Amino acid sequence: MEVIILAAGEGTRMFSETPKALHSIGGRAMLEHVMLTARELNPSNIHVAVGFGAAQIRGYFKDGEALDINWVLQAERLGTGHAVQQALPDVDTGDERNWVMVLYGDVPLIKS
Repeated sequence: MEVIILAAGEGTRMFSETPKALHSIGGRAMLEHVMLTARELNPSNIHVAVGFGAAQIRGYFKDGEALDINWVLQAERLGTGHAVQQALPDVDTGDERNWVMVLYGDVPLIKS
């Protein structure tokens, strides 16, 4: 199984210059909560689609080296389906049994 986390949104209704996925809940960024839950599923890969504030998000996670994250840039933010399309070339499609789970980076209370 592979996981794609959508974290490219700006969060304009939050009226903040901080990327939506980096807003803190319980001392951690919302995206961090989602990543930790995704890790519990033992996926073969975690892909995170970033757009607005991509450098800030990657910096927060120190480029994801310790988490083994594949960062996917959604340069044009054309919606969630488009974000998934940007990540699909990095997904292993050689095995039809390989499942892909798509998660939103701003839903921090998700459980595995």
